[in-house]
Amino acid sequence: MSVLCIDLPPVAPDYSGAASALFDLGGIVVMHDASGCTGNYTGFDEPRWFGSRSAVYCSGLRRMDAILGNDKKFIDGALMAAKDLNPTMISYLGSPVPMVIGIDLEGMAAETEVASGIPCFGFNTTGQHYYDRGASDVFLKLLRYFAEPIEGIKTNRQGKRFVNVLGLLSIDMGSEKNAEEICACIEEAGFSINASFAMGLTLEQVRRAANADINIVTARCGLDAAEYMKKRYGIPYICTVPVGGGSLFRKKLAGESPVIQPPEGKRGILIIHEQIFANSLRELAASFSDIPVTVGSMYGLDTRIAMEHDLDLPTEKSVREAINSGRYSVILADPEIGGILKRENVTFVELPHVALSGRLYLDRYPSYLGESMETMIRNAVLAAQERQQG
Repeated sequence: MSVLCIDLPPVAPDYSGAASALFDLGGIVVMHDASGCTGNYTGFDEPRWFGSRSAVYCSGLRRMDAILGNDKKFIDGALMAAKDLNPTMISYLGSPVPMVIGIDLEGMAAETEVASGIPCFGFNTTGQHYYDRGASDVFLKLLRYFAEPIEGIKTNRQGKRFVNVLGLLSIDMGSEKNAEEICACIEEAGFSINASFAMGLTLEQVRRAANADINIVTARCGLDAAEYMKKRYGIPYICTVPVGGGSLFRKKLAGESPVIQPPEGKRGILIIHEQIFANSLRELAASFSDIPVTVGSMYGLDTRIAMEHDLDLPTEKSVREAINSGRYSVILADPEIGGILKRENVTFVELPHVALSGRLYLDRYPSYLGESMETMIRNAVLAAQERQQG
């Protein structure tokens, strides 16, 4: 019963992350389910869905299909849609029922590719993992299929450094404006955007991704892709999100980072959000003060980018215990988490996250770059200082 959600909504699952990663590629995405999972993605987890022309379909899985299989029906449906839409690729995404009955999505994709001549992929999403896992699997499979170093490209750039941005997922960013401003900040730092995974991603960008000089990982869903490209192509990477005025980002590019203070028994700040974004906010806070900041993740804590005192918060119960523990005087988190905060001597700062609250607070989503973010973090630090002194 410890994993039961009573007050918090369910977190965006892996199939939503995969569909979001595929959204801009001009392909057909088929969610193999009875329509509920597709509805979760289009209605709640994808801020860009309404008004878009992205081809996301539900297979319409029915009871007899689940019992008897009938893969041909779904393959024929995808092939029929492909004749009308001329897609760049076709992708099959799984859900809990295909997982339980063992449908071979990769096999369906292979049959579809032979019949159509279009690149096809099967992603074994199950709804049992979080959104970042689904997006990460998409990035890796696309890179393995399409990316190839282009001979001589690095010698014809007229001194420009090319960068891949890994992790621009709408489920984290909330709006295309944040993604655009992040890319603009990177370009102002002297880079040229080589590929943007995933908002604004094209197949041509995927093909040339192996020719970047550096990868900037802006969310954890891009970390495995960065590791893959470092191992295969020798491309270095850093994990950071440009926030506030962007000065810290430029320092990090130069190899500088603020000194992060351990808690050492002090009441400090807790940030619950996407892990790399929360890490970047912690660095921004450290540039103002030595108030200790802890990062909490509801989506699994990746030890490659975590500090020793960071929190893995896999259940509503663990979130409830952390925010009401008395160890933190200021908490930055999704407004839904504020609803389960019971302590009066804690300052709560709204920091919406689509992965948790869907479209509920899109109008309150912060701009990552600019004065408002710096003001938010500075005020959080001042509130924590006041509570320490009081």
